[in-house]
Amino acid sequence: ATPRVELTIDARSGAALNGRATLSEEAGGVRVQVWLDGAPPGVHAIHVHEKGDCSAPDATSAGGHFNPDGHDHGLPDAPRHLGDLGNIEVGADGSAALDRLIPAANLTAGDARSLLGRAVVIHALIDDGGQPTGNAGGRIGCGVIPASLP
Repeated sequence: ATPRVELTIDARSGAALNGRATLSEEAGGVRVQVWLDGAPPGVHAIHVHEKGDCSAPDATSAGGHFNPDGHDHGLPDAPRHLGDLGNIEVGADGSAALDRLIPAANLTAGDARSLLGRAVVIHALIDDGGQPTGNAGGRIGCGVIPASLP
């Protein structure tokens, strides 16, 4: 069976969004699929953060971007943090979907590049690719990636 986990994304920082995500390991990496509802229309940064902890009201408990290889921040298709997923575009109706492969990531417990036990974070602003974190603003959504496979 394909290693796969599902998670819920909850609102943070006073936002009203809700969402879900599925992470599936496949050849070459992990496919991350995200669906949002009730999100503020516009373009929002989305990243995998290092800690699977969304307990803080502003999601700062999730730590920084997941970056096991020590790269600079970047947008997809450029050298970047392993957790940099770029941006998700939310329509006027507050809904959005993202389907992106994270090359070199996996869902193997204990592996340095594993996404297990991390968090998916939705930011208030667009990721402009700037250093060190894309000027993406506050954290308006956060979901904990399970620490182990079901």
